[in-house]
Amino acid sequence: MRSIIILIALLLAMASGTALGLPLQGSNDNATVVIFGSSRMPVADENSTLEILKVDVGLMGAENASYELLDQNDLAYYPGLYRQLSSGKQTVYFLTEIDSLFKLINVTPEGSDPIYIKWWITPNASNDRIKVRYYGITDSSVNSDEQMLVLQVSVQNTANQSINVTPFNFTLFDQWGWNYRPTLGFDPETVAPGSGTDRLLLGFTALPPAFRPAALAYDYGTPEAMVIEFEKDYVPLSDELVYGAASASNSAVNNASAQAKMAAAAPVAQMANQTAASVETPPANNSAAAKISSIKDMVAASEARLAATRQGLNQTDQDAKDAAISTAALNNSTATIL
Repeated sequence: MRSIIILIALLLAMASGTALGLPLQGSNDNATVVIFGSSRMPVADENSTLEILKVDVGLMGAENASYELLDQNDLAYYPGLYRQLSSGKQTVYFLTEIDSLFKLINVTPEGSDPIYIKWWITPNASNDRIKVRYYGITDSSVNSDEQMLVLQVSVQNTANQSINVTPFNFTLFDQWGWNYRPTLGFDPETVAPGSGTDRLLLGFTALPPAFRPAALAYDYGTPEAMVIEFEKDYVPLSDELVYGAASASNSAVNNASAQAKMAAAAPVAQMANQTAASVETPPANNSAAAKISSIKDMVAASEARLAATRQGLNQTDQDAKDAAISTAALNNSTATIL
């Protein structure tokens, strides 16, 4: 009971806006860059090893900027599509390897020096039996009536007995502390001691249009409930994780040198101006990207797929309602005859 009270208190604190750790920010003498969030979406080709990463960026002090994103293996990715929004906001699209983890984004405002921003950690929560990791949004759709989200998680068994994991171990909370249960997901798994699951998908449909995910709980309502608070647990990676132990212990000058070396590790040919005007250039450093003519086409195909999925889910819900109405009518008819 005490853990439930604590969880409710945490959610109320989030709803009041007291924990705001999500945006990443960097600046130089001329410009400021804010990374508000990111989400992923699969490409239409089911056999592809790539996915689309959408990054929500705010840029102040410059009209355009070039971007370079580095993953945990120091593989560099470059935008294939920009979509300008209002008030200096833009969505920047990268074509990346599926399930990549990132550590650094290098933003170079037009006519200015590079700004290096460390990526987010992978949030997690644990108790003496289980460790849960949250990898973010891997698919989403929104219209005037509802939202649909797909989240990616993993579960590690740190106890000495097997555990059963199902989608219904998870509960998603919005910014007001209201909870939602998965409507789509993975098949139940039995996880042996000392082992863990692969990355698992959790689907949430028919979410309100104003819905914003604020927390993900595991075993909510039990004494061992765990919660990952997105706006509190999404914090930047440490210098040690991004640049290595040696660089993290050095002075700021040496740290800047490590950043410069990291940026120089990518092919120089890819450092050409990638401004907002280049809206359809796929990232040429990814060999698999050559199979697809344009990331813009891929985004359009993914959005069409999501629309079809949403329509199919709505039809399934309607069929279930019609079946329930028919069953009720039949029961009423039978009761009258009897």
